[in-house]
Amino acid sequence: MVEIVEYNSTFDNSTANSQEVMRAEINTELKNSTDHHQTDSRRSSTAHNKTDKPWIPARYILVILAFFGFFNLYALRVNLSVAIVAMVGNAPSLNANTLTSEECPLRNSTGSSSSSAKGEFNWDSYTQGIILGSFFYGYIFTQLPGAWIAKRFGPKQPFGLSAFLAGLLALLIPVAARWSYWALIAVRVLQGVVEGVCFPSMHTMMGNWAPPLERTKMVTFAYCGMHLGNVGAMVLSGMIAESWGWESVFYFFGALSCAWYFVWLWFAFDTPEKHPRISAQERSFIVSSINHSKSGEVSHIPWKRLLSSWPVWAICVGHFGNNWGFYTLLTSLPTYFSKILHFSLKENGTVSALPYLVLLASMPSMGYIADRLRRKHRYNTTYIRKIFHFVGQLLPALCLICVGYIGCDVFFAVLLLTIAVGSTSIAASGFQVNHIDISPAYAGILMGITNTVATIPGIAGPYVVGLVTNGQEGQTVAQWRIVFYISAAVYVVTALFYVIFASGEPQNWEKKKAETPNDEE
Repeated sequence: MVEIVEYNSTFDNSTANSQEVMRAEINTELKNSTDHHQTDSRRSSTAHNKTDKPWIPARYILVILAFFGFFNLYALRVNLSVAIVAMVGNAPSLNANTLTSEECPLRNSTGSSSSSAKGEFNWDSYTQGIILGSFFYGYIFTQLPGAWIAKRFGPKQPFGLSAFLAGLLALLIPVAARWSYWALIAVRVLQGVVEGVCFPSMHTMMGNWAPPLERTKMVTFAYCGMHLGNVGAMVLSGMIAESWGWESVFYFFGALSCAWYFVWLWFAFDTPEKHPRISAQERSFIVSSINHSKSGEVSHIPWKRLLSSWPVWAICVGHFGNNWGFYTLLTSLPTYFSKILHFSLKENGTVSALPYLVLLASMPSMGYIADRLRRKHRYNTTYIRKIFHFVGQLLPALCLICVGYIGCDVFFAVLLLTIAVGSTSIAASGFQVNHIDISPAYAGILMGITNTVATIPGIAGPYVVGLVTNGQEGQTVAQWRIVFYISAAVYVVTALFYVIFASGEPQNWEKKKAETPNDEE
């Protein structure tokens, strides 16, 4: 009996061991099969991702769309500066006894001299200054509301609608101008209102999309569109006005801006997380590099700290100074070339566009150089911003002072004005990107603050030009010398303020909010 029991016990143990071995073999086979399947899945997924990887990253597509958006926005802003030469022609001065100076001799040109052309409207220099500056009467009031709207609802629609609505209003300008110059002013004010949200919206967009070490080149490239808009509007406006009449200028650019809006709707998105076609790799790269916290909530905007920050005021003052020279020349160069240097309408548009063509060509390279100095040579961001801004305002100041002594020398006058405008591209890698440096979460709000201050030159600049060039001496080289000296002085003083107080480092309110997002100011 004992032997039988031992045999049966041995048999049971042997059977159990065999079953355990079989289970182990089956589990091993299942595991190998699963691992093999997962490996195949990974290979398939990797191949699929490689195949679906876009030729152009989504963030660069966004920058290209923003580039053409700014093209339309600035073309709609600038086309009146050229068209008004055809609309007014040889306008009288405010003083009935004022005579247009013929200090500079009339030039032999293929087109008719603009000084002898007869325009449809009888507006003096003072009235023209009011009309050219009226855009900024509305523009100044929507900077901060635009920043708040972009932060609260997303930057895509505010930026897109600013171009679309401004285009629709452009189609009304011919009717408004023939009705009354007050009606024209009203339409231009409304254009300013709707365009006022564009920069705060785009800064908010770049705060969501631009990785830190690509920030300068992405922002500067997108904003290059405004300079292409200046070039396109000036060149094409002169040709269109001379061939089909000044009304066609507004019809052309208005329709172009409306068409762009529908492309923007399809391809642009507020954040990488909302983009349905972006690759997972790019989305992860952007989000991790920017590393947003919830500090950007609108209900927690630290207004007191923002408005009491010296680096913020440095950007305000630098932005103001840059815009004074920029807007003064932008709105007044066609008049200067027409009244003083006597270019024809077609020549006027081409020559007026030349400085902005240089600006357009040099601005992306300046952004690339600034980022390369930060990445490769590890220069401090604050140092880069200050140096680029100071040089970018000192060179234009020196050129404008020299223009005052050039007089009627057409070649050197055009050359110096081209360098003056083109060299401001250096400053764009200073103040214009600085908002995102000191506070990515509030970049749109900061742009709203500084651009509100920087809109004042758009109102005051054309007004000052109108007053200075509308005295008893009329349009003279001496009067325009005063205009250039004022701009040069503003360039230098504001650049010095920026160099003293600017910073390229995240500010304490940004750090504090990242640590304690529920702390309310």
